[in-house]
Amino acid sequence: MSEETKKEKTEAPKKATGKDETETFEVLAEWTVRRLRPLQDVAEEDYPEKVKRWVIYSLGLDTLHQDIFLYLEKNFKGTTTDIASEFDISPNTARKYLDELHTVGLVDYIGREYALTYESLSRAIELMLIPRITDTLRTIAKGASNTDKPFSLSFPSLEGKEVLVESGVTQINKKLLELWLSQGKKVRVTSYTSLTVKEDVDPGLFDTVIDHLKCMGSLRIPTEVYTQVAHKIRCYGGVDTY
Repeated sequence: MSEETKKEKTEAPKKATGKDETETFEVLAEWTVRRLRPLQDVAEEDYPEKVKRWVIYSLGLDTLHQDIFLYLEKNFKGTTTDIASEFDISPNTARKYLDELHTVGLVDYIGREYALTYESLSRAIELMLIPRITDTLRTIAKGASNTDKPFSLSFPSLEGKEVLVESGVTQINKKLLELWLSQGKKVRVTSYTSLTVKEDVDPGLFDTVIDHLKCMGSLRIPTEVYTQVAHKIRCYGGVDTY
């Protein structure tokens, strides 16, 4: 067989686009989120596991993903060899499922061992998956903004400015953000109790002023604000959006 014939057989056909060049995209992560009905009529003793399986399935992960998650929850850690042996699959298949659990932020690894990112499933979603999805959407939105008409609500840039540390904050509203903005400094907020971000706060203003927010208690924050700035927030007591 000639080299020309081999080339014709091995090359994938190109889709006709009217262009000589072809565009390729690198897939870094894919997420599927299913909208499910609430669980009903679940026995009390089965409820915790049923809820965890329901949550993981709603994130687009199938039964084996759920089994592996519950295995790691029970055994604290495991290697691809452990998972392969436990579920009678190949190490490569085990790694694929573990990597997909890692993509949604539920599993992390150190060296060859995998473990749950957080003991709390809800915390893993809030602190890992939501910021990852948010960052991805922000990148896409930034690309889309190149085609937008030149109209936007803008605030003075504070890039490169001194960072002001504020501790013990229990409430953030528009007036407080504007005060910090007038000082020309980025602000790093730490709250040791519950913290409320008021509904008059503009997401763009919050993003401009706040460098980082750490909340040891619960955080109540408008959904629109949280969607834009989740990557700047670390909350250990649960996030309530409204």
